[in-house]
Amino acid sequence: MRSMQKIGHLIYKAGFETVRFLSLLLVGILTLCSLLWGYYAEDMTIQESIAHREPILLHLAGLAVLLLLLFLALRFCRPTGGRRSFLLAVTMGWICLWGMFLVFCGRSIPAADSASVYTIAQALASGYTGVIHPTDSYLSYYPQQVGLVAFYEIIIRLWNLLPIPFAAHYILQCVNVGMACAIVYFQYKITYLLSHNNDRAAGCYLFLAMLNAPLLFYTSFVYGEIPSFAFLSGGLYLLLKYFPAQDPAASQKRLVLAGSLVLLVLGVALRKNTLIVIIAVVIVVLWEFLRTHKRCLLLYALLLSLSSAAVLPAIQRVYEHRAGNVLSSGVPAISYVAMGMQVSSRGNGWYNGFNFNTYEGSHLDTAVTAQKSREAIQSSLFAFRTDPGYALRFYEGKFLSQWTDGSYFCRQATLAHGDARREIVEAVYTGKLAAPFIHYCNIYQLLVYGGSLICLLVLRRRPKQGGYAAELPFYVGMIAVLGGFLFHMVWEANSRYIFPYFLLLLPYASQGLDAFYKRIQNAKDNRKIHEKTI
Repeated sequence: MRSMQKIGHLIYKAGFETVRFLSLLLVGILTLCSLLWGYYAEDMTIQESIAHREPILLHLAGLAVLLLLLFLALRFCRPTGGRRSFLLAVTMGWICLWGMFLVFCGRSIPAADSASVYTIAQALASGYTGVIHPTDSYLSYYPQQVGLVAFYEIIIRLWNLLPIPFAAHYILQCVNVGMACAIVYFQYKITYLLSHNNDRAAGCYLFLAMLNAPLLFYTSFVYGEIPSFAFLSGGLYLLLKYFPAQDPAASQKRLVLAGSLVLLVLGVALRKNTLIVIIAVVIVVLWEFLRTHKRCLLLYALLLSLSSAAVLPAIQRVYEHRAGNVLSSGVPAISYVAMGMQVSSRGNGWYNGFNFNTYEGSHLDTAVTAQKSREAIQSSLFAFRTDPGYALRFYEGKFLSQWTDGSYFCRQATLAHGDARREIVEAVYTGKLAAPFIHYCNIYQLLVYGGSLICLLVLRRRPKQGGYAAELPFYVGMIAVLGGFLFHMVWEANSRYIFPYFLLLLPYASQGLDAFYKRIQNAKDNRKIHEKTI
């Protein structure tokens, strides 16, 4: 029995150390690359993501300014107790203020895939089910969007009951503003948990949240990123709340796990790529089961896996039953892999229409599309083998174009607008404020990457400090980031897809910046003590 426990302990420790090393390596690379490069579009018409060598001195100066403002805020606000709650309320108010400003003054409207999902939800809300069709439907190309369609249909049905003359996309954007507040609340609570109830680290997170320009811009994006991540954040918070030994009674713990399960599955329903985070959660839970042998963890992992895999097919069956029709199986996953190995006008591995055009050219035959995609993959692999230098440059560009765009495609995603957009907002998209906005986002990205690196370095040097830092659950967000890195090096590329992983880094960055602030304060105190002794 003891030998089995020893083996289990060794497996757990090996997994823990591997995660710590890979997390530190990836975040270190991201910090260096963010300092040296920036990928962003200069022309909003063609939206090509172009590599730019960053003005290092300018960005270091901007980073110093952000750090100074952050540390001054921490010093004078002193976010403890009631002040921390007040700061949380101020942060929520700030997000609501700017979110609503961008919704009604930015006047972004759904476009491309966003418009397709929105139009289908509107049709279903009005009672028209003809959009559920085996060939003549956007959902027959991308059936994974049925969960988001269902979410929007419910909101639009409620909206239609009110005598308000605004288009339905406005209420969806307002819901996004509320969901952004939920993201901040749950991540704030996550930061508080992971930092051992450190008020200053939690306050640091709130300041970072107020500085997060892409989060504010994405509230106008009628798609799954914001609502999905809100549910995901709630699920992660409840899961992390379960682990500490000082938590409530067993019955309450089971309710916490049940709530986590429901929220995480809802996140998958609204955005299928959330499965990457689900895999990270399952890995952590199973690893914790090896250490603690708690059967409820094994059951949780099993139910989460099954529910996450079944939720979208279940919603699809409901719609098919309601319409008396069926949807096609959709573009096969391997087509996205094939496209991720091809050059695009927007960047290496970015969308170039291959998956859609191949599926349509194959008359919506999934098997034929999959075969053509395999042939395309072989062709790309041959080109890579023939010229390894080209392969290296291709994947270098694919990596940098996704992870060093500090705006995370937020301007392109919300570019389309209906009524006249306010001049000051338009200036951020195509005017004089575009370049300053891009540089600010890249400096903010460097702040988050650098803060996360400091956090991991501090934990690396103090592995036995107890609590979360010495356990795998602390790294659940980092494991998801590692999974996102691997997945999008293979899958279709887009810096927008990286934005949720960037949000997952914020609680780590907050703790790292708090540790940096504490180090500076200690140095000042030691200097004062030294001066007094002299």
